[in-house]
Amino acid sequence: MKSIRIDDEVWAALQKRAKAFEDTPNSVLRRILHLDKTQGKRNRSNRTPKGVKTPQAAYRHPILRALYELGGHAQVSDVLEKVHVLMANRLNETDYQPLASGEIRWRNTAQWERNAMVEEGLLKKNSPRGVWELTAKGIAEAEALLE
Repeated sequence: MKSIRIDDEVWAALQKRAKAFEDTPNSVLRRILHLDKTQGKRNRSNRTPKGVKTPQAAYRHPILRALYELGGHAQVSDVLEKVHVLMANRLNETDYQPLASGEIRWRNTAQWERNAMVEEGLLKKNSPRGVWELTAKGIAEAEALLE
């Protein structure tokens, strides 16, 4: 698999075109570039029914706690490992299923929540690639959670 770098504006445009809880950046690009042979033919019954998977918002507190406990910033893999431990009793069979991209659903959902947290100013937008980092606002919210 090839990697490409995109700027924040392109990332924001991809997010706007993404189908919540379903798309990856690759699947959005495939749809935009008309590379998705099943476009328009998708059977909606293939989608995960609402309420079956753990909601995106449920990842917020574990992400805040994980980052806070990891010193305020950490590699994505370390954050997700800690989030997995914190959410072990909450994740269900559906959360462990792979998406069409091959990525495990709960990891994808956690990353979408990370993007929402960046937009809300809880995580830094300009952290190095592969690193998640709390802002001052994120630190304050994490500390309030842990009180």
